[in-house]
Amino acid sequence: MQPINAAGENTNVVEINAENFQQVILQGSQEKVVVIDFYTQQSEQSTQLSQKLSNLVAGAQDSVTLARVNCDDPQMQQLAMQFGVQSLPTCIVFQDGKGVNGFAGDQSDAELQKFFEPYLPKPEDALIKQVSALIADDNFADALIPAREAYEIAPQRDETQKLLIDVLLNLGQNTEAEALLDKIPMVNQDDYYQSLQAKLELNKQAAETPEIQALRAELDKQPGDPSISLKLAVQLHQAQQNEEALELLLAVLIKDLNALDGEVKKVMMDILATAAKGDPIATKARRKLYSLLY
Repeated sequence: MQPINAAGENTNVVEINAENFQQVILQGSQEKVVVIDFYTQQSEQSTQLSQKLSNLVAGAQDSVTLARVNCDDPQMQQLAMQFGVQSLPTCIVFQDGKGVNGFAGDQSDAELQKFFEPYLPKPEDALIKQVSALIADDNFADALIPAREAYEIAPQRDETQKLLIDVLLNLGQNTEAEALLDKIPMVNQDDYYQSLQAKLELNKQAAETPEIQALRAELDKQPGDPSISLKLAVQLHQAQQNEEALELLLAVLIKDLNALDGEVKKVMMDILATAAKGDPIATKARRKLYSLLY
């Protein structure tokens, strides 16, 4: 949906005049990308380009301003000369108070899309911002769904990869996180990547505490013992190894739905209740449990 004001106009399209050009273009480009459209109403090609540019920036009001300069106005002709405009229509992209790119003449929609791709917001940008804020607040449970969505939209983008890995590691989903880490090319193995690798190693160490090792040994001697399986599942859950914990509990419940007077079922439901929204491991385990119950 295009951002419009009460008059039905795009809110990020501004007509430039002698009073506002410095604020909109020079100062405004410090915060947003400013696309300057030097046009004349005497040219159909110029009018067509202006409409295409308006349509292109309509959904990017938070990051792009379209500054329209009517060169039929003598004052604006002087401004165009200051910017080195030699023919109309001409488009110049401003960032941080300076021109960074531009072209003259009309362009097709496909050509415009390609030209402006580096400057227009991408579909995953809002999700990346949301996930980053949730991670900063240590709210990893709520960060999982938007992190997955951002990764699905742009799986090759460095930020989406690392943010999803960060969330997964903090939720104890080491297997998936490690698989994603292995896919990151060397050129993107920066300090953030190194911190994620370190977090993975810490998670692995935490997953094999002396208590867990001792319970594993007991379970090897008494395979399927519900009491040992329950104790091991609790320890694994505390070490954020929910996938293995849920598998242990399910194996017990498949044999006896009321094992240990319902305690196994209760613990499994408690673990599922703490799982992050959109956690595929929890979703799969929940589906299996419900099939046993109903």
